[in-house]
Amino acid sequence: MKKLFIILSLTVILSLNAGLNNPTAMGSSYSNALLLKGIDAVRYNPATLGFSDNYKGSINFFPVSILAENSFSRNVYDDYIAEDGDNEWSISDRKNILDQLDDKWRMQNNINIDLIGFSVPRKAYTLNLQSIQDISFPEALLDLMLGGNELDEEYNFNEFDAEVMNTVSLGYSFAEQVKLDGVKEIFREFSVGATIRYIYAIPTAEMDDLDKDSDDKITAAYFKMDNVDGYLDTDDITGPDSPDSNATTLKGSFDLLTSEGGQGLGIDLGVAAKINKKMSIGLSVTNALAGISWYKNNKTYKYDYQLNGILLTELNELELDVDSMYTLKDVSETRKFFTVLPPELRLDFTWEFHPGKQILYWTNSYVQGFKNELLSTTMPKFSTGIQWNHKNADWFIFRAGITGGGDALYSSAFGFSLAFSHYSFDLGVENKYWYGASSKGLGLAIGQKFYW
Repeated sequence: MKKLFIILSLTVILSLNAGLNNPTAMGSSYSNALLLKGIDAVRYNPATLGFSDNYKGSINFFPVSILAENSFSRNVYDDYIAEDGDNEWSISDRKNILDQLDDKWRMQNNINIDLIGFSVPRKAYTLNLQSIQDISFPEALLDLMLGGNELDEEYNFNEFDAEVMNTVSLGYSFAEQVKLDGVKEIFREFSVGATIRYIYAIPTAEMDDLDKDSDDKITAAYFKMDNVDGYLDTDDITGPDSPDSNATTLKGSFDLLTSEGGQGLGIDLGVAAKINKKMSIGLSVTNALAGISWYKNNKTYKYDYQLNGILLTELNELELDVDSMYTLKDVSETRKFFTVLPPELRLDFTWEFHPGKQILYWTNSYVQGFKNELLSTTMPKFSTGIQWNHKNADWFIFRAGITGGGDALYSSAFGFSLAFSHYSFDLGVENKYWYGASSKGLGLAIGQKFYW
């Protein structure tokens, strides 16, 4: 359990170093896809590369982002965990703590780094590094940690799941305007676009087998826990016929599917249109067709595990031998398998205003996933925001926005750009839930680009 916990913890900690956080998109809470130009536009709707007001060329330089997100707010820590907090938890206290999780037990993280990206008229090229972690814990486990267990009661932990993959992808994006007579009568401009990605898997560093008696080393670009079976059982040791063995036992089994290498293709599609000078609409599908074939040194590790939580002989000096709880029962070669990357639908609408010498955009987006896996969720997400600048100081662009739905349920953001003739410095800040002690996480993204 300790080694597995370390593996999962490192995975999460590493993901705090970077994320899918373009500063120009983050500042408006990711609602301004139709205003993004050049290399910024590729990730959200490649069709906008075909708009006539797009850059003739652009290049970005290793945007840096930091994203730290927690399940609990600072209020919970101050009220229930801090040294001067109320550590005598009532039933209502435990309910308040669990309510912070919004019935969400998934822990999703994404390292997504643009190693290099540049655009030319109606085309763009990107080289991207990505690591995805999607981990879910059973509700019974979290409830048990807060509420404790009852005697002679069995608790099942069969819903635990973890999936991790590491890839690098080379992308080619293109867009073209549709100038058919019927289309031109309805829209001022109408563009279609796509991104084609070649995806190649990258192995992680070598790690020891969970079984300390095994000499196997695991080097995986992909691993997934499957067929999890586990339970916790507590015996009554207070009666005259109490057992002289384990009072608490955690026991079960699981499979660990691994692969050292794979490759695949991904296709993103998009359409975007300017209805008139002020209003634009767009539709895009990320991973419309996308998947990875895993073929190199595929293996399935089958583990049994057992942890004796309390021994009668150890009541005075409790020592848990966690390292010895795993037993490797079998390792088998696994044939080639395929992972489908979940698609996501995005709808965008932008409306431009001109109050006096100011330029104000109202930006909106709706995102819908179709599977609860690999960073996608079936919970719809709606974002709305603004982008503002003054005509007499058009080098300064301000953004702000809020998001409802998705995994976070609520977030807010703001940012700005210092946009000069051919250079832009961009900053975005995102906050999960309310600000101050009610916040559950903070993101910061900084980027720079040249354009012409």
